[in-house]
Amino acid sequence: MTVNNFVILLGYPVSCMKTHADKTAACHKMKVSSDEVENAVMTTIKKQAEAILACDDLAGFRKTSTDERQMEVYAQQLSRLSEQRQRCYERFLANEVDRDTFHAQKAKLTGQIDRLTNQLAVLKQAQREKSANEKVAALADEALNETATPKDIVNALVEKVFIFPNNHIEIRWKFANFAI
Repeated sequence: MTVNNFVILLGYPVSCMKTHADKTAACHKMKVSSDEVENAVMTTIKKQAEAILACDDLAGFRKTSTDERQMEVYAQQLSRLSEQRQRCYERFLANEVDRDTFHAQKAKLTGQIDRLTNQLAVLKQAQREKSANEKVAALADEALNETATPKDIVNALVEKVFIFPNNHIEIRWKFANFAI
């Protein structure tokens, strides 16, 4: 595990790599036990997991499912509107409608297509967020029940750990919604 400028090797003390180059660095001659760091990180993960799973309705984590049927309806409507716009263009090329009628119909159909495209994008984004939230909830459950190894849990949830003098530790999460 890489921790800020520290490299953690199980069972060995951790020291700052900058200490050799800059004797005035705040981390000069600072050593931290890798076990201490691992314990602190796992304790924090478990507290975060408890907070996530203790939410009354897990707001933001287990939202009501996005309406996949609505997404399907929007996709069908988009296909139908695109076909109508294509037929409108073909009628214009065949001189069945004049230029003004063609532009008016095209503008109307394009507006409807744009509106549906935006609504579909909102539903897809909600579905991606729901999927990410479900993953975070599953990882939180794994962390609490210890169904995965601590290394796997840390690798799944933690992007980086910063260690500062005075035993201050900051964790940068891979999932923004894990830090509630």
